[in-house]
Amino acid sequence: MQKLLIIDDSVSFMNDVEFVLKNEFQIFKAENGKKGLAVIMKEDINLVLLDLKLPDIYGLDVLEKIQKEIDPLLPVIIITDYGNVQTAVKAMKLGAADFIQKDFNREVLIEKIVRAFKQRELNIKLSALEDAIDEESDKLIISGEAMRKIEMDIEKFAYQDVHILLTGETGVGKDIIAKEIHLRSNRRNKLFSSVSLHTLSENLIESELFGHEKGAFSGADEAKTGKFEAANGGTIYLPEISEINEKIQLKLLKFMQYKEINKVGQKTGKDIKLDVRLILASNKNLDELVEQGKLREDFYYRIKVVNIHIPPLRERVDEIRNLAEYYLKKLSIKFNKCGLKFSEETLKELENYYWKGNVRELKNIITNAVLRTDDNKIITPDIVPVRNIRQDLSIKNEQYKISLQKFKKKYFSDLLESFGGRINDAAEAAGISRQALHKILKELNISDSDKQD
Repeated sequence: MQKLLIIDDSVSFMNDVEFVLKNEFQIFKAENGKKGLAVIMKEDINLVLLDLKLPDIYGLDVLEKIQKEIDPLLPVIIITDYGNVQTAVKAMKLGAADFIQKDFNREVLIEKIVRAFKQRELNIKLSALEDAIDEESDKLIISGEAMRKIEMDIEKFAYQDVHILLTGETGVGKDIIAKEIHLRSNRRNKLFSSVSLHTLSENLIESELFGHEKGAFSGADEAKTGKFEAANGGTIYLPEISEINEKIQLKLLKFMQYKEINKVGQKTGKDIKLDVRLILASNKNLDELVEQGKLREDFYYRIKVVNIHIPPLRERVDEIRNLAEYYLKKLSIKFNKCGLKFSEETLKELENYYWKGNVRELKNIITNAVLRTDDNKIITPDIVPVRNIRQDLSIKNEQYKISLQKFKKKYFSDLLESFGGRINDAAEAAGISRQALHKILKELNISDSDKQD
């Protein structure tokens, strides 16, 4: 049964609405704005009937808080009287779904509620469509074996009420996977909030995540709703979990254990109960951070229960071609160069390249190539940065192999000579078997007389 909240200071009116709708909805009632907002934060409310004249907060301010800080897609129907229709119309311009007068007709009210729900569904679909065509919003491309395994994990854990840790190098696609987990979960119609911790000072992180009370610190002239409260019922994504200090680690640990937060400056015992899923990510070795004392051990073990690791692109060569063609198509549309294709030579260049910057670097290089070309095909000269770096790495790799071979040949020649050609003694000194030493000497073209003691 869907949940309907009535915010009105008239008890008799709320009782009237409850009487006519109690068979269709689970009814919640609040006689002022603050209590109404508290109910929305605590319960998974599906629709709000909101009076404009409240004893504590003006109705339009309540509407604004719902729209901006809680759930912009939550349908709100304004309750008004005959003399306040103009204000109700203003409320609709600010995002209210509809308005109804206090001497309502049951059928009219039901019709407006049904219409509001249909509009919400339409808005959700529209929001999803906007995400899909957003030039900065990339799709999860499943083509290689590694990503197929990751997709299986996404399917396995998306619907389970567990927090998830994503690990992998910068640029491997952790942000895309986090969003995909949210979209495949039963929270997909609620807020997905990504908080870039590296852009915030340590002093602001706590307030940004958990909010603060008025006067909590210098400059806190009014109360602030944090990201956790705003995303109630949805998902919070923290992409740089290694950046947070011990105090924030403890607050996150408390939330994961008890589903409760407390705002900065909030009185003891006033913790706020929330239903939020956490997806955390790191491009650093968390085991090392624990050893260095930068990450609490209890926090680490709590967040690593479900860990999805995304390998670097250079280990997913079987995906490069499909990823490159996906980005080429998308960027061709963006820059009005439709019909662009890769030459086969170019695709091989991309597959042979050592992708230190991972998928992000691949996208940037293809962007550069699309902008550079005046033809209908991306050819090797269009991706010169790739070719030059790859050749340079190839030369360095070959130099390393030659140097290693020279070192090994000198080492084993000197070793054998120092023991007068006695294989048993040389093998024992090298810490290998007699047969292994024979094999190495043969590979290095070192003659041995196999002298015995």
